Amino acid sequence: MSKKKSMAYICKEMEKQHGEEGLFAGNSDMTTYSDAISTGSYALDDALGIWGMPKGHIVQFAGFEQSGKTLMSLAAIAKWQKQNPDNWAMFIDAEFSFHRGWAESIGVDTERLYVYRENKAAMIFDRLVGVPGKPNKNTGEIKKVRPGILDIELETGGTGLGIIVLDSVPAMIVPMEEASKAGKANMALMARFLPPELRKLTPLLTQTGILFIAINQLRFTPGVTYGDPTSAPGGQALKHACSQMINFGMINSKESRIEEDGEQVGHHIRAKVGKNKKAPPFRVAEFGIKYLEGVIDRNIEVRDIGARYGIIDRPSTKTWILDGVKYNGKDAMATALLDEELQLSVLERAKEAKRNCVKPPILKEEESEDPKEEE
Repeated sequence: MSKKKSMAYICKEMEKQHGEEGLFAGNSDMTTYSDAISTGSYALDDALGIWGMPKGHIVQFAGFEQSGKTLMSLAAIAKWQKQNPDNWAMFIDAEFSFHRGWAESIGVDTERLYVYRENKAAMIFDRLVGVPGKPNKNTGEIKKVRPGILDIELETGGTGLGIIVLDSVPAMIVPMEEASKAGKANMALMARFLPPELRKLTPLLTQTGILFIAINQLRFTPGVTYGDPTSAPGGQALKHACSQMINFGMINSKESRIEEDGEQVGHHIRAKVGKNKKAPPFRVAEFGIKYLEGVIDRNIEVRDIGARYGIIDRPSTKTWILDGVKYNGKDAMATALLDEELQLSVLERAKEAKRNCVKPPILKEEESEDPKEEE
């Protein structure tokens, strides 16, 4: 018996004895959600390999204070809402700090945003995955006393909910911590609470296709001499449950500051992809944000992506050619790409080029935009 026939025989017997549920052989169904939701930054979408964050999975946003974690989660919500007027999102405000005006300034439609303000971990996960009842004595089946929002999404076939943001993991308080006295040392309570809850959450996310963004904090671990001295709360279970892990950090230089009238209104971010189960990890993206606008200079991101995948020709370091039109200098090319239709056109062609593994030649960066030097 050939190996192929053996596999077909085993699959047939498994279906006969145990049912078809969960079995996939040689078809597209064996792949979990590959559709992506944009992060709000084209540069970061490109670094993630699938042009965004995978639906139906857990993604962690981690970083130190003021690194842009919450802002980027709101930028992703804004992008999701713009795709369809029926799309909506959920924001779990465990830090009790959500501001409607700030979210709207970044582009979020708060009329299509469900904000749940709670920091008790048990109540948060009860609302997400429901409350199980006692098992049936005859069948052993367990029915939920109160269904969670993901159960309702699964039963209805989807209502447009695409993103759930938890802000943040360290802000949640677990049941044992609620009952402890002030000043009592509680070791690894969150790390012990999360594993079973994540095991309940993960399959429901996959079945509903909802993206779950867990915002986390980076902290320095004292006494670490070699290796990465930073760590994030939540234990190892959260890291293993994530399909993508993105670390955000402010670029520490004078050039990274974005100022208007002498006041800092934004900064540039370096985002590092630490884990990626959908594409190669360890990619880096840099982009700018304004605190009251979100991600800025998307035209510059598109310009660089277009050049990287050969959509924009670079015959010399100062010449940029797009669709037969010549532009003198990178600033001129960026100005032309302020046109949103042209932006989308370049992005779609770049996505196709990336699927075909196109790698254009590497050119040196421009040293000056002075037209006299070109003569």
